[in-house]
Amino acid sequence: MSPVEDSSPWIPEIERFCAYQERSPHEVRMKLSRKGLSEEILDKTIAHLISKRFLDEKRFVEAYVHGKFAIKGWGVNKIKAGLRAHKIHETLISFGLTQLETEATKKVLEQWLSKKRQALRNEPESPKKNAKIIRFLLTKGFEMDQILSLIRPF
Repeated sequence: MSPVEDSSPWIPEIERFCAYQERSPHEVRMKLSRKGLSEEILDKTIAHLISKRFLDEKRFVEAYVHGKFAIKGWGVNKIKAGLRAHKIHETLISFGLTQLETEATKKVLEQWLSKKRQALRNEPESPKKNAKIIRFLLTKGFEMDQILSLIRPF
């Protein structure tokens, strides 16, 4: 057993926290720092979790990208921002985003577009309506050029 395991009664708790779902090292660090632990103990604990494979950044990125795209329907920009918020390195972000297929992204964008058009069906066709649709799709994380390729500007 490592010294971290012997001296820390909260190790099983944080292992369960990591086993429940994929976590980023930043997320674990924030949870542990709320317990008032020193930086040295935080580093040792995170190293322990990585060595025991409770924590894996690459696995986290894959799960995050898949979940946010497939389940929530987020675009590339919103996923990228979320990963940056978790303090994930840019190379891992790029790796994770390569998993997204262009056709699948376009299909999700089309679904959001049709859903928003349906919600605004009583509004007359106008530049204002297109602006609302564009803003909505931008908040979902899609790129402007992708959006404009689907929307005919009025």
